[in-house]
Amino acid sequence: MNVLLIRPDPGNERFGLGPFFRVEPLGLEYVAAALSARGHEASIADLRFSPGLARAVRRARPAVVGISCMHALEYDRVLETAREVRRLLPEAFILVGGHAAAAFSEPLETDDLDAICVDDGEEVVPALVDALSRRRPLAEVPALRLRGKDGWTSTLPLAERTALDRVALPARKLVERYRNGYHCLLFKPVWLVETARGCPFRCNFCSVWQLYGRSFRERSIGAVVDDLVSLRAKVRLQTLAERQAGVIRRHMNAHGPTLTAARALELVEPPVFDEPGRNGQRRPGLAEPEGDASGAHRRVPLLAQRLHGQRPVGQQAHEQPTFA
Repeated sequence: MNVLLIRPDPGNERFGLGPFFRVEPLGLEYVAAALSARGHEASIADLRFSPGLARAVRRARPAVVGISCMHALEYDRVLETAREVRRLLPEAFILVGGHAAAAFSEPLETDDLDAICVDDGEEVVPALVDALSRRRPLAEVPALRLRGKDGWTSTLPLAERTALDRVALPARKLVERYRNGYHCLLFKPVWLVETARGCPFRCNFCSVWQLYGRSFRERSIGAVVDDLVSLRAKVRLQTLAERQAGVIRRHMNAHGPTLTAARALELVEPPVFDEPGRNGQRRPGLAEPEGDASGAHRRVPLLAQRLHGQRPVGQQAHEQPTFA
C-alpha cells in the first residue's frame, strides 16, 4: 500500500526553541524504513518547508496517511491537516502518532481521524497497514486508539518491543530534499542519530519516562557507530573522528541524560587497540593484541575504525541486523 507520512507545519515555531532547532522527522524516517521492509511504499512530506499538502497527496495517492504530532501546541494544526487530507482523499485511512499523540490522545479523538498510534511507530504502523491491506480486523493491531461506531477504544498494548539494534536504519533519503533546511543553532545542515529511548530518571515535570512505562532502552555503541558511518557520504565524519575526543564528549554529554558520560566515552574511546603507539611506549593496563610483538599500541576509537575500514582486535565487528 502507498503510505504518506506528514510532518505538519506547527505554525508556532516562533515560541520556545522553534527558531533555533528545526530538525529532520526522524520518527517518520524509522516508520518509513519499517514499511518498506514489509513491502509497502512510503513517502514523507515535511510541510515546514513544502506547504503544498495537496501536491504531496496528489503525488503519493496514499491509501494511508500518517501525521506526526510531537508537541501539545500542535494539536490544532494536526487536526487541520487531517481535515484537509480528508477533503482531498475521502477514502484514506488517517492515523496520527508522535510523542504528544501517544502521551495524551484525548484532544485528537475526533471524527477527523481514524486511529492514533500510542507506542513505537515502526512496530505499530506496519502492522496496521498490513491489516488494512489484508482486510483483517484493526482491533487485532496492538497499541492503537481506534475510532468506531461507539466512540474511541484501545487495542491491546505491544507484547514486547523490538531491541533497538534490530530496528532498521531510518529512511533518510526520503527527506534529502529538505536537508539544507534542517539546522541546530548555526549548524546547518544537521542529522539526527538515535542512541536510546525512554529515560532512567523520574522527573516530575516530564512525560517521557511515563510514556515508555518507566523503561529505558539503549542502542549498542556499534549500532550507533554504524548509523553515523551510514552518513559518511554526506558528512565529514573523518574530521569528526579525528577531533572526536574534544567534540563528541562536549556535545553528546550536553544533550540529555539518555546518553551518559560513560556511553559517550565508550563511543569515542573503546578499549580496542590495533595501531602502534607514537612513541613506542605501552600505556599501563592496556592489553596487547594476541600474536602482536610490535610492542606499543594506542587506543583507536570505534568510529574511526569504521570510517577507515579497521576492525576491533579480538572482537567480531558489529553487523547491522535487519528489521524483524
